[in-house]
Amino acid sequence: TLFARDEKKLKIVAKDLGAKFELDLKKSVESADIVMVSVPIHSTLKMIKKITPFMKRNSLIFDITSIKQGVYKIFSEVHKNYPINCLSIHPMFGPGIKNMKNYVILVLKIGGTEQYNEIINEFIDIFRSDEFIIVETTPDTHDSRIALTLGVPHMLNILFLNLLKRTKEPLNELTRFTGTTFLLQKVLAESIIQSEMEMFGEIQIENAEFHEILDIFEDLIKEYKNTIKNKDLKGFTKLFSEALEYSKEDNHFKNSYEYFYEFMKILKEKK
Repeated sequence: TLFARDEKKLKIVAKDLGAKFELDLKKSVESADIVMVSVPIHSTLKMIKKITPFMKRNSLIFDITSIKQGVYKIFSEVHKNYPINCLSIHPMFGPGIKNMKNYVILVLKIGGTEQYNEIINEFIDIFRSDEFIIVETTPDTHDSRIALTLGVPHMLNILFLNLLKRTKEPLNELTRFTGTTFLLQKVLAESIIQSEMEMFGEIQIENAEFHEILDIFEDLIKEYKNTIKNKDLKGFTKLFSEALEYSKEDNHFKNSYEYFYEFMKILKEKK
């Protein structure tokens, strides 16, 4: 049974999915075995507080939000007050995937009733049966790494397109002069910028760990600017070499050039 604040959208989605819907929050969850919370990040904690008093014994509630420290805290309090089971997950993929194999779902086990392990394992096995990779984590580790794996790529690609825009060069004209690196970067940035603006903003704005990354990024940009402005080839070599050595630790490093040209081949064929 679906519930949402926007009645018009709720009815459209329910019809598309062939699902039941309910306009009353309590009625939508009181008989449910499993409740999923999928709302904007800033609304998640309030929604959890509203829902949990209505849920039946031994039911399961989970969220799919992109920031976990606040969710973990509220769920830790909730399961002590109500006989329910709490889980937090973060699917690391968008709605466009068709083959689920080897996509990652991050899982934070929190707590609940005496049947918690049985209920949670049965639920997670649903994802394992579709060959998802399940990675258990903690709220602190989740938020610090999501700041790097989501926040940073989003930021860099938003800034990439804004930097090009501020040069007043039309993107189509730049594409005529493109090499392989620019084309791949442009397509990546364009795919990201078409995603949900509010969600991307909240992933960066609401994650305190990302704010610390911004300070590191600011220092790095200053260092890079000074290196280039001062024509410091030794300093440039240092930055380049440090990035190279760091990359060598990664499992994808050895075949990265091959992957790059596989992507390029697809782009050229689709042109």
